[in-house]
Amino acid sequence: MKRTSRRTSVCACIFMLLTGLAGQGAGQKTSKAISIGMVALLASPEKYDSKEISTWGFLYIGRMPEEDSLWLHKEDGDGSLFKNSFALELSPEQRQSFTCVNQTYVMITGTLRSNGSDSSRLDSGTIKNIKNVTGWSPHRTLPCDSKR
Repeated sequence: MKRTSRRTSVCACIFMLLTGLAGQGAGQKTSKAISIGMVALLASPEKYDSKEISTWGFLYIGRMPEEDSLWLHKEDGDGSLFKNSFALELSPEQRQSFTCVNQTYVMITGTLRSNGSDSSRLDSGTIKNIKNVTGWSPHRTLPCDSKR
């Protein structure tokens, strides 16, 4: 009885593995985010328009979603140097989840939408479809430690 059960389990695992691999090859692209520093990203955001990027910066989650942004440095936000920032489109759940790394330096992964050089917006673009925010050591990390 154990031998039949084990054989069934092995067959089921092989089947799941093969169907999973077949699904990846069937026209699905696995995109890897472009890792780029904020200075290079701010210098030519149009070059990365509609591309998935990973970058580092100072996270600010404001009182309202319109204030959510990623800054080159904390001082840029303090001095309202908006061209040194990207707006962030965060879901209500993300806003809540990322509060423990608010006002710290983070690595963020998402899709960049450039404003273009003729835009009247103050910031340099928007990072949307955010997949990951990671606290940058020695700062806090996710998930939030409830002891803090």
